[in-house]
Amino acid sequence: MRLNTNFSEFPVLTTASLILREVDEKDVDEVFFLRSDKEIMKYIPRPLAQTKQDALDRIQMFRDAREKEEGIHWTITQKGSDKLIGIISIFKIDKENLRSEIGYILHPDYQGKGIISEALQKIIEFGFEKINLHSLTAIIDPRNIASEKVLQKANFEKEAYFKEDCFYEGEFLDSVHYSILKKT
Repeated sequence: MRLNTNFSEFPVLTTASLILREVDEKDVDEVFFLRSDKEIMKYIPRPLAQTKQDALDRIQMFRDAREKEEGIHWTITQKGSDKLIGIISIFKIDKENLRSEIGYILHPDYQGKGIISEALQKIIEFGFEKINLHSLTAIIDPRNIASEKVLQKANFEKEAYFKEDCFYEGEFLDSVHYSILKKT
């Protein structure tokens, strides 16, 4: 089995109320906001963006991952508006084992409205039907109850709880791994 990871032509995806498009430089202010806000990033063990250049570097990292066929990152926008309200990604593509991780981040003004659930369903479909992945994994902070509920609603199953498996900013953090398998 082979994966289809040639994303040279960026796949724009649509749902009933969303358009998932490529993240680009025009999104720098929104990417900076999401990646620099301590509250939004509290469950994501990554350094906060300090400058708009950090956000531009993140956008370039997204582009590089796509070109190297290691991942693909979409801007979440609502139909009728091109403004980035979130990002959803398939990344760390493991071609040998037909696996990948997924991740997402959403502006707080849009949380709790089913937007991530709607985008996630489209990403699952794309991962299994277009890329030909066998499984998708989400790794979350166990304190992130909202994300856990989104994953459970999308039929992800809890596979493991790892104690203190991530060292970040001077402390050990736990993680929970959820996954979903392609239905055959």
